[in-house]
Amino acid sequence: MRRRSARQPWSDAPDPRARVLLECGPEAAPSIVASVIERHGYEVRTCEGPGSGPCDLLQDGACALVDGADVVVNMLGTSGSTVLAQVSGQRRPPAVVAEMTRPQVKAVARSGPDGPVPAEHVTVVHTPVTTRQLIDAIEAAAPPSS
Repeated sequence: MRRRSARQPWSDAPDPRARVLLECGPEAAPSIVASVIERHGYEVRTCEGPGSGPCDLLQDGACALVDGADVVVNMLGTSGSTVLAQVSGQRRPPAVVAEMTRPQVKAVARSGPDGPVPAEHVTVVHTPVTTRQLIDAIEAAAPPSS
């Protein structure tokens, strides 16, 4: 997901690192979380979610950052379920790591097997998330390196 304002797009240059899009509200310090993920060998872009401005994914159904990501880490809390549904509906959906509370996981499960987010696309990390849990979830979701 990307706001229409200037954002750093994915590079066209070959890069062996998996691409991780971090969807994280400004209150959760996305630059700090992104630097932690980068230190573990991933190429990272950030998006502060639809609460921070227009969202191409929700408004237009397409987003260059989502499309170019291998893994989308959704840390948007309760506002993230609509975004998760849109991410999983993409033509080539990336793997998703979603930070959720246990009640949120149960609510998604109750919505049906195909729910808003197909279970096979989501690796859940429970709130509060530790660095180790986040990195382990990204490693589990990321495609094997070539």
